[in-house]
Amino acid sequence: MNDLNIRQAPFLNQIAAFFNISFHMKLLGLCLIFSPPMVLADPLEAGLGALERGHYGTALRALRPLADQGDISAQVILGNLYEKGLGIKQDNSTALSWYEKAAEQNSKEGQYNAGLMYFNGSGVEVNKEASYQWFSKAAEAGSVEAAYMLGVSYHDGKGVSVNFERARFWFLKSAKQHYANAQLMYAFMLQAGEGGESEPSKAIVWAKIAEKNGQVDALKVIVPASMTLSELEIATAEKIASECVSNSYVSCPS
Repeated sequence: MNDLNIRQAPFLNQIAAFFNISFHMKLLGLCLIFSPPMVLADPLEAGLGALERGHYGTALRALRPLADQGDISAQVILGNLYEKGLGIKQDNSTALSWYEKAAEQNSKEGQYNAGLMYFNGSGVEVNKEASYQWFSKAAEAGSVEAAYMLGVSYHDGKGVSVNFERARFWFLKSAKQHYANAQLMYAFMLQAGEGGESEPSKAIVWAKIAEKNGQVDALKVIVPASMTLSELEIATAEKIASECVSNSYVSCPS
């Protein structure tokens, strides 16, 4: 399962999730309706509005002074703009610099993105030890994506010794927060018996959940796991998977 694609969320979705842009824009709309014409005084609001309209150069100009002053949100957004080459020439080194500035101020988004760049060698030489450190901080702070990558680090021995028990812990933590890649990796470890005994029924449960969430490789777990179970056991596992999703992962097996 080591060939799973590791990807960041699309840029605008990531920014929207990080900074609740839709809420900001609704609030801004109300201000424009019920207030007399005025010049926006908040550079962050102006920058977020420009981002939503796709005016990346304008967003960059609005947010850079804030980032220079230490605003964490602006620093992470600038990192994204430089990494994607939006509104400015693509520059991974500068992107990493902005991510790390935010990361050093305990931004879990900055920590996760910095970790991913060290992991992939984007704008810097590959440094799995540094990526592990940043993923650890971000995962402890609640980043779902970082929890998954921390699981990958433990599973594959990237920047840290292989530890299947810790890999299971972090994959499960991310899986219970709707992250399909983590759900599939947890299913794979259950099927393969990594970090514990092989549990094909539970493996099918989590693989089915991952499949429901769009993970196209789920059959790589479902097929071999099904070969060791009866039709009744498979049907029961599928029912548990559906119940797990319907109650927001509260009843999912560990």
